[in-house]
Amino acid sequence: MGTLKTARHRRAAAALLLPVIIGMAGCAAEDKTPAGEAVYGRPLAEQFQAATDATRDAGTAAFSSTLTYGAAGGDAVDRTRGSLDYTRGTSFAKLGLDADRHFPAELREQLHASDPKAGEVLVTSGEDVYLRHGASSWLKFTPRAVNELGESTGVIAAHAAGDAAPYSGTLADLVPRLIPREKPERQADGSRVYQLTALPEVASELLPRDLQSLQNDWGLDPVDVTVRLDADGRLSSATADLGPVLDRLHARGELRPVKRLHAAFALSAFGEPVKSKGPSGGASVEDAAEVLAPVDTLKRGRCATTGDTGLGTTAVVRPVDCAKPHDLRVFGQVKVDRRLPGNQDIENGDPFARVACERKLAAAPEDWRRGGAYAEGFSFVGSSQVGSSFGGEAGAETTVTGTYTCYLRSA
Repeated sequence: MGTLKTARHRRAAAALLLPVIIGMAGCAAEDKTPAGEAVYGRPLAEQFQAATDATRDAGTAAFSSTLTYGAAGGDAVDRTRGSLDYTRGTSFAKLGLDADRHFPAELREQLHASDPKAGEVLVTSGEDVYLRHGASSWLKFTPRAVNELGESTGVIAAHAAGDAAPYSGTLADLVPRLIPREKPERQADGSRVYQLTALPEVASELLPRDLQSLQNDWGLDPVDVTVRLDADGRLSSATADLGPVLDRLHARGELRPVKRLHAAFALSAFGEPVKSKGPSGGASVEDAAEVLAPVDTLKRGRCATTGDTGLGTTAVVRPVDCAKPHDLRVFGQVKVDRRLPGNQDIENGDPFARVACERKLAAAPEDWRRGGAYAEGFSFVGSSQVGSSFGGEAGAETTVTGTYTCYLRSA
């Protein structure tokens, strides 16, 4: 009897405990934080900043970024693919410009010149950016190199690690600067889609640097942006219709054959291992500050190349011995300093620089001037300022000042 009573007491105790245990399990299930709550539980205006933090917390991701120029003859796509390591603050990216066969050839060359990317590989590590063409050595652009070589290095330096990602210059940079005003649309998979707008001067930062200057263009329509966050609140994709920016470029006479301008960005493979593909081991690395130079620092007679700098400009070049293959040979530096009567419609000092360079060329050695290696003729690069003054004894006056480098182009 004693044993049977004890068993009954045990069953009764178990029966009493069971609802309590079930109740505790139910509370634990209710306390579990839903996916994405760290982002979607925040006020709407704070969700993009929280999403940027959540994306960074993933540790790693694969990314793609495109800028599509649509013309009547087809599209040209400025494409970047690579990986991001948020933990180490590094990235790896392959770059290229793909154009349809009937895309305007002249415009294709212009895009190559303004933002050269064919066959380039970029690796970022904090503020440092490494560039490589094919099997060439790595060219390292440090903050010191950027400071010494000048603004022409911006096409490379703009991709150094930023606040949003280890690779900058994409729509990912814009997302934390945007503030949602309307609730997103929730998708079946738990992701959210936001429709919002951006200032055109901000969106223009996605373009090559020589097309970005919209700071003083007031009254432009806003740029439509779509942002998708995944179920965990991480940035999944973003797109932007840059039509308003394109309208302003058309008004300035730029990119006129382009009818559509569209930017896109996407992330995937969150948390997956990222293999280091950058400079390591015995890979040759050159410091850009040591092997490149502003062309206006080259003395008369010096030669240089431009093809492996990644800058798409003759403002910064790689000096080489003239006995080796080269793109240009400097034959003089000139200054423009003109004062003209009246308020004249002058865009820059280039016409005056051309005349000054022609005079310099006339004094150059004959073997430089007569065909051969320099059959492509001469050109010049530099900058100028145009100003106007009114009143005074001389009355209205227009001033043109600038400095230029004159060089021969090799065949």
